[in-house]
Amino acid sequence: MLRAIELITAAQARTGRAPAPLPVDLHPDRPAFRGFLGPHGPISLEADPTFAAIAAAGGAPALHAETHAVCDGAFLASGEIPRRTAYETGLRRGLRFDAEAAAWVEDALIRDERLVLARVRGKGLVVFTGCSHAGVVNTARHAVDMAGGSVPLYAVVGGFHLADAEPPQLEATIRDLKALGPKVLMPGHCSGWRIKHMIETESPGWLAPSTVGTKFTFSSEVGDA
Repeated sequence: MLRAIELITAAQARTGRAPAPLPVDLHPDRPAFRGFLGPHGPISLEADPTFAAIAAAGGAPALHAETHAVCDGAFLASGEIPRRTAYETGLRRGLRFDAEAAAWVEDALIRDERLVLARVRGKGLVVFTGCSHAGVVNTARHAVDMAGGSVPLYAVVGGFHLADAEPPQLEATIRDLKALGPKVLMPGHCSGWRIKHMIETESPGWLAPSTVGTKFTFSSEVGDA
């Protein structure tokens, strides 16, 4: 994240624009370390940058725990994603480090994860997930609820968190995604190849490959007001 802030700030400087802190939208409750329980105890992942480090790199941390608009109202970022399905149970053996207690504590749900939502006129909702630790079905359902239930779901883009899922969960996910009726699914990084194969097998043409450097345009249909 810090390197991205530095590169964006440097690019702004090259255009001659007046330097301004880069907004960085963050949840206020971010642990110093995340990790998971290994066979011999906790295994720590790399530390997340602190709010102070983000500011020092040229960012302007904006802390939000609830639903709020971002990018001048073009997108809507959610608060905590409700857990509704019985099969989407979070990150197995997930941990976070509690600095006050100086101890690792269970964090399978990762409640600070959010979704980002956009509406494309003439098509419907485009949902951008994080890693979908709340479950891609829970995430997609919450996005529809955020829009009042009156706007169809068009696309789900991002991590589906299914790389290590067992067949019953994969089958339930496909079933419940079908019920939501999206036109495009773009599973990324943590989704795993099995869910991609199942999507293409169950609904040919539903899958759009999500790879680094690929550009997709969700534009309004001709004639839309």
